[in-house]
Amino acid sequence: MHQRPAESAQRRHGAHLLKTGAPNGESTPDPSTPWAPLRDPGFLRLWSVWLIANLCMWMGDVAAAWLMTSLTSSKLMVAMIQTCTTLPVFLLALPGGAVADVVDRHRGLLVAQAWSAAAAAVLAATALGGQLSAPLLLGLTFLASIATALRWPVYSALVPDVVGREALPAAIVLGGMAVNASRVLGPLAAGLVIGLASGAWVFVLTTALSLASIALLWRPPPAHAPRPAQTSQGLLAAMAAGLAFARRNRPFQAVLLWSFCFFLCATSLLGLLPLVARGRGAGSAQLYTLLFACLGSGAVGVGFVLHHARRRWSVQAIVSAGTALLSACVACMAFDGPAWRSGTVMFLAGAAWLAVGNTLSIAAQLALPPALRARGLSIFLMAVMAGGAAGAALFGTVAEGLGLRAALLTLAATGFAVAAVLGRRCRLG
Repeated sequence: MHQRPAESAQRRHGAHLLKTGAPNGESTPDPSTPWAPLRDPGFLRLWSVWLIANLCMWMGDVAAAWLMTSLTSSKLMVAMIQTCTTLPVFLLALPGGAVADVVDRHRGLLVAQAWSAAAAAVLAATALGGQLSAPLLLGLTFLASIATALRWPVYSALVPDVVGREALPAAIVLGGMAVNASRVLGPLAAGLVIGLASGAWVFVLTTALSLASIALLWRPPPAHAPRPAQTSQGLLAAMAAGLAFARRNRPFQAVLLWSFCFFLCATSLLGLLPLVARGRGAGSAQLYTLLFACLGSGAVGVGFVLHHARRRWSVQAIVSAGTALLSACVACMAFDGPAWRSGTVMFLAGAAWLAVGNTLSIAAQLALPPALRARGLSIFLMAVMAGGAAGAALFGTVAEGLGLRAALLTLAATGFAVAAVLGRRCRLG
């Protein structure tokens, strides 16, 4: 069966990219080290915006969760902060991905950062004005999280355009490390600001940082890989095409199922973490931010060695083992202990989080054709956020009815069941 000329040319171009990492023989950074993509000025600028955006996100999450513990004694309302953080991403990820495939992605990222700055400014003004209540905080957190729904698929689709195919795994790892470095620095910065002033001033700082990221992003990064031609396809048709691909592609479906189940457990741990910190010792904001920072430190630490682990173990082994490790950490957090032990447990949980999340992200990226990349990644993000939103609400309800320890032990048992059942019946390639 003869290939059409366009198909043949595309295949030859793809093979050329695999050898050179860039179109037309342009040089790209040597992808043999995990830091190589940062030598590319365009990717460095894009990665810096991603780091700032996630720093603001984690700072805002910590401030909102801690403010909620001072506004209400309801365990469910505290856990619902994570639901309000993840639910808008689930609802808007697919439209955001469709937009990213049919309009300019750089402008889409600018819009997302502008929304982030505006939402943080409203939160700051409301909190400083003393008008914040528990329901209002949930609503404003929901609105602020719309920026993540707009930003994530656009950034994920921009990365392969900027770095090329060969450096893509290292670039994805660096993106994950930025998320988790911000998970260390964000809580520490938020805890410092809360200790010196109040949670409201955290949102003032995130407003300023979001504006700084817009300045960094003003000039678009150069592309090392050709962007698929934009189509005149309407938004609804583009969304339908993305969903149709997800229904047909079995490897991608396996990634979606694992992502939903893993993040149902992982995000629930974050939702219950303020309650864990409140119930131990003096119940200070510093303990909460310390535990959060330990989680991020574990994720950053494993990022340095994950590329070695990937050479030795299969995707399935990494995801199954990481899910089991996270579940064991949740079980340990159900029991009181000194701060150093809780910090160590959260460090291991962070390592498991990044190992599984990054491996699933790479599997999703490689299962998608370029023309559907943003839509496919938005569907992947929907699975992640649907699991997070459902898990935080579910286990927050369990904590409200049966107590925090029962909720954590039930969560751990769920994670072990996921690792056992999906490890046998839903194999990842």
